[in-house]
Amino acid sequence: MPHQPDRYLLPEDVLNLPNALILMLGAPGSGKTRTSRMFPPDIVLRADDLRTLCAGDPGSQEAEGPVWQALDTILTARLSLGLRTTIDATNAEKDHRQKLVLAGRSHGAPVVALVMGTAPSVAQTRNAARPANRQVPADITADLHAQIVAAHPYLNKEGFDYVVFAESLPVLGTALERLAQEERAAEPIADVHRVFGAAAAELFDWETPSRDPRFRTGVFGAGGESLRVRWMDDADPFDIRFEAIVSCPTDWCPGPAWTPVRSVYELAAAHRNSPLDDSECARCDS
Repeated sequence: MPHQPDRYLLPEDVLNLPNALILMLGAPGSGKTRTSRMFPPDIVLRADDLRTLCAGDPGSQEAEGPVWQALDTILTARLSLGLRTTIDATNAEKDHRQKLVLAGRSHGAPVVALVMGTAPSVAQTRNAARPANRQVPADITADLHAQIVAAHPYLNKEGFDYVVFAESLPVLGTALERLAQEERAAEPIADVHRVFGAAAAELFDWETPSRDPRFRTGVFGAGGESLRVRWMDDADPFDIRFEAIVSCPTDWCPGPAWTPVRSVYELAAAHRNSPLDDSECARCDS
């Protein structure tokens, strides 16, 4: 049964329809990926991510067939389950848009065009600042922008239920609120996220109870290897201080010793037992 659009919905409510298919329309550098941060990451299908998975390079144009085949497969599965889905891609070509619109309509999903209203000069500047493998030639960027501008008045006739400009949305506030909620939900792992990043945090577990009552202790572990760290609960919140366990710097003491770690790079050095900072022995003075 086709979706009956509600013209009284606010733009932000349109994007929150539970089974909506949201197509982002924008030239390279127009801010599609920034805008997509307002959505939970698990609902966003990003063409660059699929290029990375299929070809090992987010800027590769050599695997476009497999990339869109993969996207179509995932999209069909999500639409079949009635899941809200956002597609972060240029979507400048009418034939390509119509294929996606038809997919949404065939599953009764409301289809939304989320248009980037970014000025061409801003998009060109952002595009030029990208790594070489992510840059799109300026003439192609201009052509894609022109296609989207020309298409805008006719998007409803293409079958879109709603047309929303990103500039009409509270994008930054929504993104920050979502990230703040995720951070709170991630406690007590949030400090590990902040210092070492999300990927490293996936290798980490707090110890319960802590090995040392004076500190919170935890372990980075994978396979048969591990690295213990400690964190002071009373540390300055603006100077989150983790220390990793290493061998004692003296020859006569078995240790352990602790060295400050403020990045994954320093964490890796500590794991190699080659700390980049001074180490403080836990036994030498006892």
